[in-house]
Amino acid sequence: MPGGVNGQGSIYNGLVAAEEIADGEKSIVLIHDGVRPLITGQTIADNIASVRTYGSAITSVTVKETVLVVGEDNLIESVPRREDTRLARAPQSFYLDEILYAHRRALAEGKKDFIDSCSMMQYYGKKLYLIDGPQENIKITTPDDFYTMRALLDAREEAQIYGMEW
Repeated sequence: MPGGVNGQGSIYNGLVAAEEIADGEKSIVLIHDGVRPLITGQTIADNIASVRTYGSAITSVTVKETVLVVGEDNLIESVPRREDTRLARAPQSFYLDEILYAHRRALAEGKKDFIDSCSMMQYYGKKLYLIDGPQENIKITTPDDFYTMRALLDAREEAQIYGMEW
């Protein structure tokens, strides 16, 4: 099945394909960016456990830098406390029927600009629960990201050689 015109459309098409094979079971889906190749088995397991317990899982990491909320004319509107700020990552996980319901509702309402599944589900009133993800599961979208990923993989390989835990 081809992707959509944006991320929201591509995800919807994938969810519809998953629905066709789910055979009516209460299925859990993990929506993950293909540009985040350093996902861990623990992150996957934590996502599934959170969906089973709370109905959702948003992988996130702590913020290590100051976040600025910017308004018009590039003026700072607020500086949230780091303790109150996280970075959303992938996967973002839900029960298949619930995320499909949100997508179908968004389509019916002509809403096509959700940045990710978490923003869509929050818009439609879903309580979202965080799980801690690994900092190293970065997006690989620029040459700098690629070099960072190579350094992380080299460090992981060396840790294995010397019997150290990664």
